[in-house]
Amino acid sequence: MTDHGPTSPIERALNAYARAFQRWLPSPFAIAVVLTFVAAGLALSSATPSDVVEAWSKGLWNPGLLRFGFQAMFMLVLGHVLALAPPVLRGLARAVRWVTLAPRFAPAKVALLSMVLGWLNWGLGLVAGAILVRGVLDEMHKPQASAGLRSLSQGMLGAAGYTGLLVWHGGLSGSAPLKVAEAGHLTSLVPQVSWAPLLPETISLTETVFAPWSLMVTGAVVASVVALFAWLGGRVKGGLQEVAVASSPQEGRQEEMRVQPAETLGGVAEAMDNTPWIASGLGVVTLGGACWWALQSPGGMALSFVTPDWINMLLLALALLAHGQVRGFLAALDKAIGGASGILVQFPLYFGIMGIVTGTGLGQTLAGALVDATSAAWLPETLFVSAGVLNVFVPSGGGQWAVQGPLVLEACHALGVSWERGIMAMAFGDELTNMLQPFWALPLLGITGLSARDILPYTLLVMVTAAAVMLLGMSFW
Repeated sequence: MTDHGPTSPIERALNAYARAFQRWLPSPFAIAVVLTFVAAGLALSSATPSDVVEAWSKGLWNPGLLRFGFQAMFMLVLGHVLALAPPVLRGLARAVRWVTLAPRFAPAKVALLSMVLGWLNWGLGLVAGAILVRGVLDEMHKPQASAGLRSLSQGMLGAAGYTGLLVWHGGLSGSAPLKVAEAGHLTSLVPQVSWAPLLPETISLTETVFAPWSLMVTGAVVASVVALFAWLGGRVKGGLQEVAVASSPQEGRQEEMRVQPAETLGGVAEAMDNTPWIASGLGVVTLGGACWWALQSPGGMALSFVTPDWINMLLLALALLAHGQVRGFLAALDKAIGGASGILVQFPLYFGIMGIVTGTGLGQTLAGALVDATSAAWLPETLFVSAGVLNVFVPSGGGQWAVQGPLVLEACHALGVSWERGIMAMAFGDELTNMLQPFWALPLLGITGLSARDILPYTLLVMVTAAAVMLLGMSFW
């Protein structure tokens, strides 16, 4: 297909930015290695080489943080597995029909659904948003598609499907809010400081994600982004010639959206894999366990039971029940597991950086510099901006919390800012620049056949809009 290219100076500038970003930004793993050496170099100003190596190795294989890395991997994979379940795919197919009823507002509807699902679980929102975009692209290629539908910008649709990553860290699967809800996690981040006993045992989701000021910011971001896409949908035209997607859309959709279990030889093994009793039975038991866990929690009304372990138990139960068979569940697992490879390799490096930061005195130095550069009134905004910048280089909310979490706590203590506001300011900054950093867009790009340069011009507009809304919202905290 022929790419007619951008027609306006603004579109040309955005596409030039997208190409430069792809050309010059190294891989996330390479960045993690560079950041390790940078942290070690900074720490050598006040620590010996042996101290730095010891702190790095302790952080690299910190048992509690490695458990955190596994929790994050499990959450992503199970969200992806759930998105590939037949009932979810049928629901997304109905959503595609709703989205395409009014072509002008199709990108706005895709963004709304993606953000709602992303707030519930970032893996679910990422994959379901991609499948939703793929479905709309398929409808565009049908001969009976309306002129309005066929003229939609495919890059804009892809950007709308990626917006679930704009609200995830302020939602139910946000790494920082979930980790601080775990007993003892806050103290484990800063074990050597004198004021560690002042830290609460836990900070529940009612004080972070579900706090009125937090919900206000997230709700305003969702509304503003939906309004942005509704405005763009009536003004930016692309159509089938805009980008080159899969040559056979229906075949591409079959390959990406439908799970094809491997052939078996029959007999007892196949019967057990295909029977609904094993997967559904375990699903019911797991769901019952999650409900019992919630009911037994002494802080049930405060949602103190909502931790990474509880979220993963619930996701496992829903995925098993939705697939209904061991065979289908494992086939979906095979497709989903590749998306967690970055977490497996990169998280230990980020934990090593955190070990250097907390074990050599570098954390206190950096936090002191941050405190000197701001005030209590401006600390949330400062943490927000610094988190957004760091996320470009550490494109992982869990990895970023491991590195920046101790600095957030140090700065909040020094300036007397509430822990929960500092934590959520960091979370909002981290999720914002996902619209700039295309690392987590890779699953979407693979499913839709789009490229990063197709969606980045529009995600940049989303980032600018959301940044203004977030900063305005934080001014009312």
